[in-house]
Amino acid sequence: MRNGASGIGTISALTDAGTGSILDDPPSEVILMHPSPAVRLLAIPVVAVLCSWLSGPIAAAEAPPDVRAAIDNADFEPLLGQLSAWLCGRVPAAATEESLRTLLDDPAFGLAIAQRQFIAKAGLPELTAFSEGAKAHREFLGWLLSDRDALEEMLLAATPVKIVAREENRWRIGREVLGRWRAIDGTTPPPRKGVPLRLAIATALRPPGTGSPGSGQKHPPTGPVERFEYFRDAHAAGELFPSFDRLTAWDMQYVVNSGASEADLTWGRQMVRTWMPNLLDSERVVETTSQVWRRNSPIPHVDYKAVLDGGGKCGPRSSWSVFICQAFGVPACGVGQPAHACVAFRDKTGIWQVAYGRGWNASHLEGMSGPEFVAGTLSRSKAEFPTVERLRWLAGALANDERQAAVMAVTRGVDQAAASAPIDLDASGRADEADADRPTLTVPATKGDAKPETAAPPPAGVIRVAAADFAAQGGVHAFGGQYPGVPVIDSHGGGRQIMFQALMPTSWVGYDIDVPTSGDYRLTVKTAAVNSGQTLFVRSFGSLAKPVGATVSNVFHGMEKDLGAQMAIDGDPGTRWAANEGVDQCTLEINLGSPTKISTCMIDERAFNRVSKYMVEYRADGEWKTLFEGDNIGIGFAKDFAPVTASRVRLQTLDCRERGGPTIWEFGVGAMRDGQAFIEVPCGNGLWTESEPVTIRLAGGRRRIWFFAPFQRGVAMKSFDLVPVGN
Repeated sequence: MRNGASGIGTISALTDAGTGSILDDPPSEVILMHPSPAVRLLAIPVVAVLCSWLSGPIAAAEAPPDVRAAIDNADFEPLLGQLSAWLCGRVPAAATEESLRTLLDDPAFGLAIAQRQFIAKAGLPELTAFSEGAKAHREFLGWLLSDRDALEEMLLAATPVKIVAREENRWRIGREVLGRWRAIDGTTPPPRKGVPLRLAIATALRPPGTGSPGSGQKHPPTGPVERFEYFRDAHAAGELFPSFDRLTAWDMQYVVNSGASEADLTWGRQMVRTWMPNLLDSERVVETTSQVWRRNSPIPHVDYKAVLDGGGKCGPRSSWSVFICQAFGVPACGVGQPAHACVAFRDKTGIWQVAYGRGWNASHLEGMSGPEFVAGTLSRSKAEFPTVERLRWLAGALANDERQAAVMAVTRGVDQAAASAPIDLDASGRADEADADRPTLTVPATKGDAKPETAAPPPAGVIRVAAADFAAQGGVHAFGGQYPGVPVIDSHGGGRQIMFQALMPTSWVGYDIDVPTSGDYRLTVKTAAVNSGQTLFVRSFGSLAKPVGATVSNVFHGMEKDLGAQMAIDGDPGTRWAANEGVDQCTLEINLGSPTKISTCMIDERAFNRVSKYMVEYRADGEWKTLFEGDNIGIGFAKDFAPVTASRVRLQTLDCRERGGPTIWEFGVGAMRDGQAFIEVPCGNGLWTESEPVTIRLAGGRRRIWFFAPFQRGVAMKSFDLVPVGN
């Protein structure tokens, strides 16, 4: 109470000069003040006395205290006592669930409970100092203390997750929380209803940067007003997931407290919509974490683009998981586990899940064990949660009164009667990827018709091919049972796109194109990639000499039909010749049918890359003669040599790496190479980017052009353009 004031006080002035976060509340102490500040009477349980005085019909009929005078005078101590006494006077001596629910249904009673709890939790000295700070503060309090919905939303959001802490009722709302909320309330229009109100409360309670610090959070956090306006505008523009509309202010705290910059949050949404739009409908953007390649990143984590590009072990991946969820309005926070870090997030059904680690039993977050956090969030999700907390507030007003025990008994009964779905505390999403070596994200093909695309037509003379319009596709089966090919996905902006999946040993698509004339063509590709240093290999067939047959010295397990010599000369990138494991020295011989002038050779060993020493020879004058030799083949090998005439050519593998067993996808010779090129995929941070042009030679007529992706980390492709050189 301020000097010279008189009235009834209820809570001693124990203060905390903290940051305005939710803190323990000091014990209640009732003080009776004499009009003269020099005289103080012995502390007595005034509220209990008043409750006994006012518990009859007369008190029940009286109007609740008016808050205006307390706000104008910046003196809330008398009001707190009056509210406590008025509430006590309306609680029957034999409180039952039915009688208490009837009281809670009374708007005046419900508002008085919320007013009393808010004043108690804000603290008398803090609330007085805030009210004295500015006229705008008093106007803000005038609105707030008259709006039951806003008061209750704030109080429920500030209520601790931990159930024991709720029952002890030892928490409070710091003055800086009120300052942040008042500043946000000054935006236009004032956020006083619906999603904007809940968002304002959440930002006041947990401003940006108060979440778990982690990789990518290298920018100074923005202010609470800027963060509120950012998510308000993103929500209004339909940028956030639909589930955001159903979040409480408590849930929203785990969105707005992100340490990411607004620019990163915006980019995160753009990136997913461009690169992996298949994750949008299910609101499972957390699964982009599977694409954060796990290694010791050579790239400093200055922002989240660098985290996705460079990757890292569990720490950066946990940071990424939290960030990308928050970018779409999904509540998330970091989780600590023994020698590990992962993520907890609220799915679109309202249940919190832990992912990329062990289950809740091994988790620790928000100062609680995983099971404690789950119990608290499940309790909050019950329909009776607001009723239970209002009853607790009422019990707090009944300090030192025998009816307090009866109200608390009803409170616990209501809470326990509200059932919640059981949770498997050992379950975890994608637990197999916790500190594993390879992600196994499956990208299913899109079903149904894509919405039309409004892209501008290509300029005259440009052959533009949509990536989804391939004639053939395939891939080598990947780790973890991934879809062994190149899926088609509906693009967010219309049309379709394809995805070369992460860590496929090799995958490919082929396009049938009418090439106007033989010659060189400039090739550019529109891709979306999130990692640096990725490459696509392009190859056409038709210029090399056409063999009439082939023989080999060894076939894997005798599988002549599937892996025989003919598979290395058929112009099909989905077929190959393979030898038995453990075999190093093998021969692949092709028959050109008649003496043919040759001056170039092309070999495709692709992802297997087992041959460490080899020799290419041709048959002339009844003997084999060396054309060239080397120690590595790999993908897209090509070599020119002095022209010779030959009817037979052979590849001899002389030594192999590791377990041996050479395998060759294509082997050919001729006087003119087939077209091929390597495309350096630009790291556009997941946004559509045009590659630098490369030149590829194409034979005229109907041709199939193949695009290969060896060991990529997830490359989306929208289209490619061919332009005759000279145009």
